[in-house]
Amino acid sequence: MKRLILFSLVVGGAALAQVVHSARGSGTIQFAANREHISFSAVQRADGTASGNAEIQDISAGVTVHIEVDCLNVIGNVATISGIVTRSSDPTRVPEGFEGIFQVVDNGEGKDAPPDFMSEANFFAVGTGTDCRVPGEFDLVPLEHGNVQVN
Repeated sequence: MKRLILFSLVVGGAALAQVVHSARGSGTIQFAANREHISFSAVQRADGTASGNAEIQDISAGVTVHIEVDCLNVIGNVATISGIVTRSSDPTRVPEGFEGIFQVVDNGEGKDAPPDFMSEANFFAVGTGTDCRVPGEFDLVPLEHGNVQVN
């Protein structure tokens, strides 16, 4: 009987941890005078929780930021990713504890596929902007180089 209960707890816990969506990749974009490189990996589980990391290098401003992802919203081939800044090379520009958000579009693989797209990362004090659960409009540009995958 003890084995059956333990087995049920393990199987039940595994169902909660099942990944239902994922987004990962990296790319460099040029948006007007701003140039950014973003690397990220995020998952959303069946229970709605999300986790992962993102590294944003604002090449134009000379700032590098690390985000602990806590939100992933996938609709088709589009992923919106947000989380909390845990490290910033310039806290006067992007303070630790701020929210960061960006969006990517996976346009497929192979030589005939159009380029993937990415937005600039936006940062704001927690509670003053939106996270990935709120639909929003992002200015997307094609990746100069890189690849994203949204599942």
